[in-house]
Amino acid sequence: MTAVTGIGAAAATCKVGKIIYDRTTECETVQGTVRVLDNRVVVGTATFTISHEMTLNKKSLKWSETMRVSKANIVGKAGGIRMGVSVSCGSPCKASSHVPGHTLGSAFSGKVDYSDGVKKNKTHSSAAKYTFSFTKPGYTLGGFSYSSLGFRCDDTFWNVANTRRLVRPGCVFPKFKPTLKTMSTLPEIAKNIRRIQSKGGHYGRPGSGHPLHRLTDDKKAAANRRAVCGKAKPPVGKSCDEYPFARTHEGGTALPAASRGIAMVPEGEQDKQGGRIIGFYKQERLVNKDGFWVVV
Repeated sequence: MTAVTGIGAAAATCKVGKIIYDRTTECETVQGTVRVLDNRVVVGTATFTISHEMTLNKKSLKWSETMRVSKANIVGKAGGIRMGVSVSCGSPCKASSHVPGHTLGSAFSGKVDYSDGVKKNKTHSSAAKYTFSFTKPGYTLGGFSYSSLGFRCDDTFWNVANTRRLVRPGCVFPKFKPTLKTMSTLPEIAKNIRRIQSKGGHYGRPGSGHPLHRLTDDKKAAANRRAVCGKAKPPVGKSCDEYPFARTHEGGTALPAASRGIAMVPEGEQDKQGGRIIGFYKQERLVNKDGFWVVV
């Protein structure tokens, strides 16, 4: 079984049996073993590792992967084993493998190119499936297959009239929850977020809390704001700030009172906050119900 760890693939080393990833990069290393059978008796083995490094593109439906096979440890009659690999990713995704057939022994590598044909206002979730086959004349050999971490492509960022793209279509690993950091430069809003994150369920706080989840329904977001700020009477120059944000599934009165709250903050901060949140959603390709963290 392959463990999955979201700790940022770009800064980490691939480890056998783990998938290490962030929002756009994945590193997976698998231990491979091929047994050579003669009349159902094992007469040789070949062991090796297969490493994958996949990099998605947040603003493109095309991406690539490098696959590396290590030098094999050959025991008994395992010499001369020919390995073949096929890669698929489920329509409308297409995978084009440039990993050559190879006789196990020396290390080798190749690339896989991907493209996705997700439609306007749609998302497509899939994963790469790798199928390995092994042959040796006169002997029986098996094969194996496994999959990459699931990825998702979308073309969902359009204007309200649905006539103009706001962001080109692209792809991410949705299992990774990105972190919103730009609230930290809005002093009063940051203070309110820290206050609320310190109690209740610690919503949005990395490490000890629950993530927030994007809400794309504008009517529901407006209702969330009315539910907590509708009766507020801010002083001149102030505005009612709610946390969790109205544009999250945790907004409004969705959470117990101990896990939410409001504060009167400068109107200038409030004006900047909305744009920064929407910009973060676009940058990280957060679609409805995608999780994220908030650091202040």
